[in-house]
Amino acid sequence: MKKYSWLIPLSLFSVLLIIARVVYTSSLMFSFLVWNIFLAAVPLYFSLKALNSNRKLTTTIYSALWLLFFPNSMYIITDLFHLMPRENVPLWFDLLILFSSATNGVLFGFLSLSNMEKTFKKFSSSRMRHVLVLFIMLLCGYGIYLGRFERWNSWDIIAQPYMLSISVMHDIVHPVRNINTWALSLSFGIWMFLLYRFVQKIRLH
Repeated sequence: MKKYSWLIPLSLFSVLLIIARVVYTSSLMFSFLVWNIFLAAVPLYFSLKALNSNRKLTTTIYSALWLLFFPNSMYIITDLFHLMPRENVPLWFDLLILFSSATNGVLFGFLSLSNMEKTFKKFSSSRMRHVLVLFIMLLCGYGIYLGRFERWNSWDIIAQPYMLSISVMHDIVHPVRNINTWALSLSFGIWMFLLYRFVQKIRLH
């Protein structure tokens, strides 16, 4: 756990910026980012449970939970859409809040994926893991779309499975009509995959 210690001050820095903004402006603007940072950390927890599990069933369960919540880590990147000039707060301050929060999400996500790759070693070859990671990133890209534009949450797979499945099937059955959906999913997925592999190469994990 020692290697994760710097995640605490990094996350705390973003949270303190958000609190300072709330106090200064008497507005809850960007307070949702505190919850988003927490959700970004959830996959890291599940990845550690999967990595340290010695039973196939529990490893499978924790891996499934990790995959379900993994898009939350990368989703915070899209919160940059909220950046715009606002009264009483310098634009650079809001940029720092959004960018630092997004960076925290990416770090949580990459660290959790690194743990899952170690877990995958138990049952897959190096080439298979490479393909699997790419596939996961593409799924994550689609998950980002579902969260940002369709406003679905990870827990909706349990809370509203029927409506969620209809939304997903609509995208699959009408790919041309939803070309923007797949363009976003593919673009984000490939970018996250390349960035993750680059981070691995420079050994930040």
